[in-house]
Amino acid sequence: MKGKWAATLGILIGIFLSAMDATIIATSMPTIMARLDGIEVYFLVFSVYLITMVVSIGTFGRLSDIYGRKKLHLIAVSIFIVSSILCGLSTTKEQLILFRGLQGIGAGGMGALSFTMIGDLFPLKQRARVQAAISGIWGIATLIGPLAGGFITENWGWPWVFYVNLPFGLISALLVQISWKELNPLRNQKLDIPGALLLIGASSALLIAFTLVGRGYGWTSSWVLLSFGGTVLFLILLARVEKKSATPFVAYDLYRVRLFAACGLTGCFAVACLFGATSYMPLFIQGVLGGTPSEAGLVFLPMMGPWVLCSGASGFLLIRFGYRKLALPGMIFLGSGFTLMVRLSPESTWLEAAGSLVLVGFGLGLTVAPMLIAAQNAVPKIRMGAATSLSQFSRSMTGAITVAIMGAIIAGTLSAQRPDGPNIPSPNEVVDPIKRDSLTEEQRDAWKGPLSDGLTRAFFVGIVAAALGFISALAIPKGKAQDFVSDEGTEKVRETG
Repeated sequence: MKGKWAATLGILIGIFLSAMDATIIATSMPTIMARLDGIEVYFLVFSVYLITMVVSIGTFGRLSDIYGRKKLHLIAVSIFIVSSILCGLSTTKEQLILFRGLQGIGAGGMGALSFTMIGDLFPLKQRARVQAAISGIWGIATLIGPLAGGFITENWGWPWVFYVNLPFGLISALLVQISWKELNPLRNQKLDIPGALLLIGASSALLIAFTLVGRGYGWTSSWVLLSFGGTVLFLILLARVEKKSATPFVAYDLYRVRLFAACGLTGCFAVACLFGATSYMPLFIQGVLGGTPSEAGLVFLPMMGPWVLCSGASGFLLIRFGYRKLALPGMIFLGSGFTLMVRLSPESTWLEAAGSLVLVGFGLGLTVAPMLIAAQNAVPKIRMGAATSLSQFSRSMTGAITVAIMGAIIAGTLSAQRPDGPNIPSPNEVVDPIKRDSLTEEQRDAWKGPLSDGLTRAFFVGIVAAALGFISALAIPKGKAQDFVSDEGTEKVRETG
């Protein structure tokens, strides 16, 4: 029993590490990219991270089913720690983007394994409570991370937002290695190498397309269309290969289960809203309202309360009401929050920006963790790793696409509305608090309009995501969470759903 809880503690510390990294980086990134003259490619730091995470989630999830969780967890944490150090040592935006991609590999492995290992350790009722605690950890990280990111950036220097990952990673790895009791891995299975390569090809082509749009190429330009065409081609080939594979890299067959498919899609759109808000609200605070990194971090404080409140209650609510009755109001909250964000302008206040995130917090608390629990409960335990990996893979891919689309919208707006006149600074100088102090009021105001227009147009993507999430939530079967649990096989769950 002690070993079980020590392993759980190690897993939770790893999840806290991932959550803290995401929230610290979200607050610090406007300043970091401004210092590295990279505001125009701001979104690439997030998109590269998420896309490498997508591939990593599938890889580590499948490998853990074959070789066990323990060794893979150590590898994932090690990659994350080393890449965090390299990010802190970066001197150019190109280096930072490259090392963030490497960091995404470690983060994807940690994410896939953490949720899978929790599924291995606990039955439904206990798992719902643990998952609520996990979501609460994200809520707490949403409070501490942005504040820490602002403080560290202003007082210690931005490289330390990456270096602080080291102690948490070491403790997490140590606890899991000492206490984890390995289950019997499925050593007769093989990793689907063709599927992995095709997924990498599709992800890379998609990232190239959005990068080109962000660099000023039109959505209908030949290079952009060619990149999107390459993405579609790779996905078609991936579907054909996975259909014939005995051990598919992406277990698409799980989407035949109604509960898994409906809750999985709802969770994807919820995570799209999460990444959209956390990636770009700090840029609005610093670039449009002229705030500091600390003020950009504080804006997430009002979001933490409702997120933690709903997350803490989600275990009980799932047993009492079921997935559908949580998902529908959750998506309404998310859509309402982004509707307020779209209405922000240079004349808005910090309180108005923070108020919109209160509604987002309620929505995230009701959807992010509960929808993952649903995905795990929809399959037999022997496929827990595949189900968790597919859920995390789908969420990360949706998040990457969302962040890239929003980034392309912002970059396109900045390019189209670039201010004319003498002594116009770059947007990097306006976003960086130190460089901004040396500018005149007229120079600081030159980019407020374009930045505001680009960001509010990007926030509209969040409304679309919430609307799509609401539609997918309507397809969730009615019933309480315990009505859909199956340890006997997917067929039973399919018939129930």
